[in-house]
Amino acid sequence: MTNGTLHPKRGLSLAELLVASAVMGIICLSFGTLAMSVQMANEYSQEKNLVGQHARVILQRVERTMQGAHATESFPGILPIAYYYSTYDFPQAIAVWAPAGAPMASYPQVDELVIFAVDPDNPNRFLEVRNENDTSSAPGLTDESAWRTLVANLITNSDSNVVEISDLVRAGKAGSNYYSTLRFQTRVVPTDADIASARAGSTDWEDLNWATSIYSSKAGIRQVWCHFEWQLVPSSNIDEHSRLGEQAVPFFGSSAIYYQVTK
Repeated sequence: MTNGTLHPKRGLSLAELLVASAVMGIICLSFGTLAMSVQMANEYSQEKNLVGQHARVILQRVERTMQGAHATESFPGILPIAYYYSTYDFPQAIAVWAPAGAPMASYPQVDELVIFAVDPDNPNRFLEVRNENDTSSAPGLTDESAWRTLVANLITNSDSNVVEISDLVRAGKAGSNYYSTLRFQTRVVPTDADIASARAGSTDWEDLNWATSIYSSKAGIRQVWCHFEWQLVPSSNIDEHSRLGEQAVPFFGSSAIYYQVTK
C-alpha cells in the first residue's frame, strides 16, 4: 500500500464565479433581445398583412362597381360628395350609378345608386351602402347639401344594405370633428363647357379633348375618370390615429368609364 495524501477537488474562485455569471448574463440578454426582435417583427408583419388585406378589398370593391357604372349627359355615372370644414373640403364619399338592370331614366333613382362613404359619426369606417326600396329621384347634380343628407339617411335607414368594408381608415381632427383621409376626385373630358361651346359652333367638334381620340364629326367618346386615395393604420381606435402617423400606409386607385355624346 502506498501512502499518499488525499487532495480534495478544487472549487471555483470568486473571480471565476463572477466571470461565469457575467457570461451567462450576456447569453441570456442576447437570447432575450433576439426573442423580442422576433416578436416585434412578427407583430409588424401581421399589421402590414392586415392593412394590405383591407386595402385590397377597398380597391377591388370600388373599382369593380365604378367599371360597371352607367353614365349620361345628365349624370356622369360617378359623383364625389364633399364635406367641408372652414376653407377645407373633404370629398370622402362618392355616388356610383350602378342599376341592377336597365336604368329607369336618364337620371338615377336612389335605388340605382351605390354609395361609398365614410361614416360621418365614425370616420375610420368605410361603408358601401345601397337601398333598393327607395325609388325617389337622386338629388340635383350640384346640390351638395342634399347629397350629404342622402348619405346620412341611407347609412341610418333600416332598409339600407350597409356593408363595412374597412374600419382601419386613418382619420385626422379638424376643429372639434374627425375627418377621413379618404379622397375621391373625378375628371370629365371633354368638359360640359367644351361640349356646349362645340354645339354652339364656337369650337370645332373635332378639336375637343377626346380622351380616347375616338370621335367623328357628329359624335365622340367621353371619359369620366375617378382617382381615389386613402391611408390605413393598424388600429380601429380613432383616438390612436394621431400617434400612428408613421405607421400609416397610403394607397391609391383609379377607374374610368366611357360613354358616347353626340353633337
